[in-house]
Amino acid sequence: MSDAPAAPFQDPVCDPVAEPVPNPADAPMPIDAAVRANLAVYFRDLEGMEPNGLYEMVIKAVERPLLEVVLERADGNQSRAADWLGINRNTLRRKLLDHKLAQ
Repeated sequence: MSDAPAAPFQDPVCDPVAEPVPNPADAPMPIDAAVRANLAVYFRDLEGMEPNGLYEMVIKAVERPLLEVVLERADGNQSRAADWLGINRNTLRRKLLDHKLAQ
């Protein structure tokens, strides 16, 4: 056992120089915490530049994997996936087309 003091905890949300979040498979965290941590890294990497189109970027980044995972879990059944997502099947279909997940 080392006599060295433990490294201080660095909250990636509050500390703009904290390291990126660990792989979610290694350290599961709530979705909102993962988004916050990744946004902190994004703002850090901007190095003072102003973000542009942030809302659309985040929605696209989250929506595509959400649709992929839910559709896979629903065995490709779009009606079931739409029910699970709480959206209309036609809305799901449009989103799948927007993300090029359907033809």
